[in-house]
Formats: sequence, C-alpha cells, structure tokens
Amino acid sequence: MIRMTEEQRAEFLRSTSLDIALMRTRFDEIDEQKIYEKGQRIGKKIGECIGRRQGEHIGRQQGELIGERKGEVRQRMMLQQMLSIRIPMGQKEAELLQQLNGDELLLLSERYERIKISEDLAEQVHQIVNQRAHR
Repeated sequence: MIRMTEEQRAEFLRSTSLDIALMRTRFDEIDEQKIYEKGQRIGKKIGECIGRRQGEHIGRQQGELIGERKGEVRQRMMLQQMLSIRIPMGQKEAELLQQLNGDELLLLSERYERIKISEDLAEQVHQIVNQRAHR
C-alpha cells in the first residue's frame, strides 16, 4: 500500500468496497431465501388453522398463498436493494420487478451478475416472463 500511487489506492479501495458489497448481497440472498421459506411455513400453518374451520383444502391453499405473497414482497424488496447497488432503481425498474413471482424473482437474483444497467434488468425480466409464457 505504501508504494501504491494515489490512483492505485483509490482503485484498490473501490475494488474492495465492491467485493464487500457483493459478499453482503450474497448474505442478503441467503437471508431472503430463509425469509421466503419462513413465509411459506407460516402461510401453511395459517392455512391449516383456516382449513379446520372452512375445510382443509381451501384453508391450506389460502394460507400458502398468503405466505407466498409475504415471501414475494420481502424477496422483491431484497432484490431491489441488491440491484440498487448496481443501477438506479426508479419506478420503471420497480414495475419490472412487479411482473415476477417468487420463483422468477429467485431466478433473477441468480442472474444478478448479468445486470450492469437498467436495460440489462429489462432484458432479464423479459426473458423470464417469456419463459413463463412458453410453459
């Protein structure tokens, strides 16, 4: 570090900061998945309670849906925070994320490295939505 030029030190610090941000993002992805799974478990429990009163089948579906929605909201929020490290997250970008369900949000987070600018995000969302349409 002592013999580095000012420019080399600045680049080293930028690189280190980026590495730390990426590591934090990875931990956030793991946390987000745990939150999503917990939402599903809670949703199933809620569904079972409702199911006892209104019929097992209907209650389980409702509970799972509630859990999935809560998980998706958190998952979408975490992904939006991750992406904001790389690109400015405005209304357009938020609307793109709204198009995706929980599994698709997870798929997009796996494609995080491919997203460098807003247009990359739009392209990835478009590809994922097209895959859904072809299923």
